[in-house]
Amino acid sequence: MPGITTSPPSTSKAAVQDPKTKVVSVQSRPTPTPTATQVLVKIDCTGVCASDLHLVRRDLPYLQATVSIAGHEGVGRIAALGPEADASKWNVGDRVAVRWLQKVCKECEACTTGYENLCPNRKISGKDVEGCFAEYALADSAYLCRVPESVSDAEAAPILCAGVTVYKALKVANLKKGAWVAIAGAGGGLGHLAIQYAKAMGYRPLALDANKGDLCTKLGAEAYIDFLTTDNCVAEVIKITDGGAHCALICASSGPAYADAVKYLRRAGTMVCVGLPNKPSPIPVLPEDFIARGIKIIGTSTGTLEDTDEALGFLARGEIKTHVVEGSLDEVEHILEGIEKGKISGRAVIRIA
Repeated sequence: MPGITTSPPSTSKAAVQDPKTKVVSVQSRPTPTPTATQVLVKIDCTGVCASDLHLVRRDLPYLQATVSIAGHEGVGRIAALGPEADASKWNVGDRVAVRWLQKVCKECEACTTGYENLCPNRKISGKDVEGCFAEYALADSAYLCRVPESVSDAEAAPILCAGVTVYKALKVANLKKGAWVAIAGAGGGLGHLAIQYAKAMGYRPLALDANKGDLCTKLGAEAYIDFLTTDNCVAEVIKITDGGAHCALICASSGPAYADAVKYLRRAGTMVCVGLPNKPSPIPVLPEDFIARGIKIIGTSTGTLEDTDEALGFLARGEIKTHVVEGSLDEVEHILEGIEKGKISGRAVIRIA
């Protein structure tokens, strides 16, 4: 197993956002020092998420960063242990993840009932703690995930947020085998993994996107609808699924995608909200949709440590494969712009080491 043989340098590179211009550029900074139960991770690869875009653009009032370095899909190795890190469990050289959830309290109602992702005391990488668009980043050993040695850095990184998010969404939808899952934004960072998780879990994925049919079909979508070339997306979904989708998994940051989903869900169908539109987008739903049709609307974000281990397990067993576009640390701003304009298929990954 590769390890860390040298001490961390006093300074290292990071993609830092300028507080005035909001532009992200590579700079040298003092290498972080782990305190308490923290560990310092030498980052090898990190994914780029739509949530990073929201944090950098500061376009969601309830998701405002207090730090200047984003990134929360980091794969790397422990380079140093904080003074209170459990040295019997964690060692320099261990392969670990820097995730969206940096730390949770483990004591509140949310944490003790399986909703640790909603912990009111949580710390978020790239929002509350400097993230992993950097050569070195901090993680907390009291809430840390190992990454299997059998998977590559670029494959593993997108699972740490995108993968576990859609996997969790399919879990909470509580579907039966053979259920139709309509995936809005199916060719993107979240959606391309949702297709594969849905198929691996025994469901029938129906992909919705624009100009990404080949990718979605290759990944296992049973059917594909291009909303740019289809006159009536709702009618097409109902026709293909013989009555409507059992589940609508909204990975797109699109208000219209939510509005359409209400209409194409079958009776007792479930919409799972994941994608975050960058402007207020009320879902046009009426009481009779719940009463007469029995539809359900739920939301989820990221997942627990257990969910993450399970999501990585699908990757390690070869049941899913991440489709990545690789870049370098100095391309972070360019990649964020690509995500903003919908020009990136699959998941963008920054290779640092």
